[in-house]
Amino acid sequence: MQKYLSHQPLVKKCHHEHHSHEHHSHHDARSIDKKILRISLIMTFLMMLVQFVYSILSNSLALLSDTLHMFSDVFALGLSFFAIIAIEKFKDKQKTFGYFRLEILVAFVNALTIVLSAIFIIYEAIEKLFNPIVIDVKTMIVVAILGFLVNAFNAFLMFRGANLDNVNMKSAFLHMMSDLFGSLVVIVGGIVIYFTNIYYIDTILALILSLLLLRWAIKLLRKSINILLETSPVDIKSVEELILKHRQVCKITDLHVVEITNEMFVATLHIEINIENLVEFEILYKELSKELLEHFNIGHITIQPSMVKKENQ
Repeated sequence: MQKYLSHQPLVKKCHHEHHSHEHHSHHDARSIDKKILRISLIMTFLMMLVQFVYSILSNSLALLSDTLHMFSDVFALGLSFFAIIAIEKFKDKQKTFGYFRLEILVAFVNALTIVLSAIFIIYEAIEKLFNPIVIDVKTMIVVAILGFLVNAFNAFLMFRGANLDNVNMKSAFLHMMSDLFGSLVVIVGGIVIYFTNIYYIDTILALILSLLLLRWAIKLLRKSINILLETSPVDIKSVEELILKHRQVCKITDLHVVEITNEMFVATLHIEINIENLVEFEILYKELSKELLEHFNIGHITIQPSMVKKENQ
């Protein structure tokens, strides 16, 4: 029975071909994730300082918006890095599932920072539409290209080596991709402004980028909130149907399926059963546990039975 009481996320037998970690354990995957996050954190922090200085000097709102995205990236990468360290190092007997849920909290905070940053940029962009200012376009383009190269390198590292099935790493990767796109938008916008001298293009690009960021952030926010509210990660009705297919199960009186972190589903169920003895229940338990694991990736199953008398007795 112990095999159906996993206190670790499940290790998939295979991943998509573009993931290089398809045969690694979760411990190996987190070690790789930690190295990638450390490199990305240092590079992003340094680039953020450069962009901030030159966004002020060039008066570019689009460049400033990209700098704010980089700040949220630094914050996100730092939290993601801390979450992995906490899972590996911290031990607390009161936390019966460890610190895995910390990954979800980090994803929630990361998404929230993106939302707040986007709202601030939208506010600034609207103000600049009414009060446009001259922009140092050459500086804007050069710095944006540097930012693009840093973001492209970090995004490539994550895409090739990180466990993107994990919501924590996915939130960090989304930060990188949003910033990569942001740098590209600033570069294109800078080139257009250089040849047209239409400075409000900078503001329009900042608005477009912010709205796209909001869309990504809200999606991530919704997923992390669902996990924190212990919304079932699988279809409850399908789980009930699978359980009731067993002739020994008469009724499901209570059923809960929650997600602790990515690939770590926990199920508790109270069922009324019609069996002869404990040996029969153990067989039923193993069958149910095996099926729930195979069909729904539920790796931690607890069953509380209540006996009912047979009708002919």
